[in-house]
Amino acid sequence: MKESGLELDEATLRFNLWLTQGLVLAAAAVSSFWVHGWQGTLGLFHFSGWEGVGLACLVAAGIVLLSIAMEKYLPKHWQDDGSINEKVFGAMSSTLTVLVCVIVGIGEEWLFRGVIQPFAGNVWTSLAFTLVHVRYLKKPLLIASVFGTSWLLGLLMDVHASLWPPIVAHIVIDVSLAFYLQMTLKKEKGEEE
Repeated sequence: MKESGLELDEATLRFNLWLTQGLVLAAAAVSSFWVHGWQGTLGLFHFSGWEGVGLACLVAAGIVLLSIAMEKYLPKHWQDDGSINEKVFGAMSSTLTVLVCVIVGIGEEWLFRGVIQPFAGNVWTSLAFTLVHVRYLKKPLLIASVFGTSWLLGLLMDVHASLWPPIVAHIVIDVSLAFYLQMTLKKEKGEEE
């Protein structure tokens, strides 16, 4: 990926990923305890039942299938993020991929659904979530996709009043799409050899 004439390598991108997700997790924890207190924060993580997890998995499956269909049938330049996902996840081990996706899912959902959404509502929270994914802002399809995904995750929070359904959906989406990307890259590499 070219950014201001500089080539960012995998190590730099991964470092930035860990750094930003660490900051997101810290911001989520500090702001959650400040806004909701200890009991309120614990309340965000109450288990709302398997129905919420099941619905989260259905929502995630729909988003993953739609994302794969967009990748297969729409022009590549509509979705090109500068190959950042390829560099970050391409050669990552399965275990590390899952760990990254779990941390991202927990941190982002805790901050956006647990802290921001109760005050700003789902639409404004989804807009903020979309703006934070700055690398997609020049791609209308990716903006719509991130906003729509965020809005659906917000609905899961609204319906179940628990962070677990949006966290589960976020993790399933990220892990599924990361593994799909890794599989696609391996296939392409095999075809080139």
